[in-house]
Amino acid sequence: MPYRVTLAAVLILGTASAARLIASDLKPQARMEIVRGLMAEYATLRSPLPRGEKGLLLKSDGQIDQENLRREITQKGTALPQNVLVQITNIVFRDREILVEINGGGKRKSKWYEHVEVGTGYGTTPISNPNSKGTATGSMITLAFPQKLPDLSVEQVKEHLAPVLDFSPVTPIQAMSRPIPPEFKEAVESKQAVVGMDRDTVLAAIGQPDNKVRETKNGLEQEDWIYGKPPLKVIFVTFEGEEVVDVQEYTGGVSGQAQTPPEAPPR
Repeated sequence: MPYRVTLAAVLILGTASAARLIASDLKPQARMEIVRGLMAEYATLRSPLPRGEKGLLLKSDGQIDQENLRREITQKGTALPQNVLVQITNIVFRDREILVEINGGGKRKSKWYEHVEVGTGYGTTPISNPNSKGTATGSMITLAFPQKLPDLSVEQVKEHLAPVLDFSPVTPIQAMSRPIPPEFKEAVESKQAVVGMDRDTVLAAIGQPDNKVRETKNGLEQEDWIYGKPPLKVIFVTFEGEEVVDVQEYTGGVSGQAQTPPEAPPR
């Protein structure tokens, strides 16, 4: 547990320092609160979003750049239609803009296993098809201000995003885009995260985390979802890609115990 807490502190402080340089009018504490309050948040789209990296341009006065939106949709197609449930998956701060990534964004991201090759001797073969590029399924909302970013609260950012995103309360169960896998139904009903779950199933089981920390171990990128704070029970749910690979619980500083995975974990 100590290395994870220390890592979290380092990452948060590093993020705050970067925020001071990138968006000097937006205080570091406010920036962290915005990230903490909006990351993994669900909302309903009030406007369609185009494919591609540019996405939709929303001005701070509430006006959507309709001309740019029509052009992007005409040239690249619609990534997400109006009135569908979406999730915020990343937030980036710039001098005069807040970039809100939706459903993974409009740029296709490679998976860790796409860089792995196996073989013997001098010959190796990629485990994935190098010609299979895949397509991005998300988009981006750029919230643009006329001057440098002002000092904003989470609620104020939500108000600025209101012309595009409806943040009316949505439960994790409602947010599930598909039925809960049968092997995890009991764990979800018991409000437990177990190895093999994906992110949506974890959200359905125990809700949104209090904090998230990313690190690279043995060349693989992992993300910890952290629930609770000492001296109360703290749960670490560790993801590699989209799948839970470890769950640890700590109570009052006592060493953790992993949650038992299902008898027949999914492949």
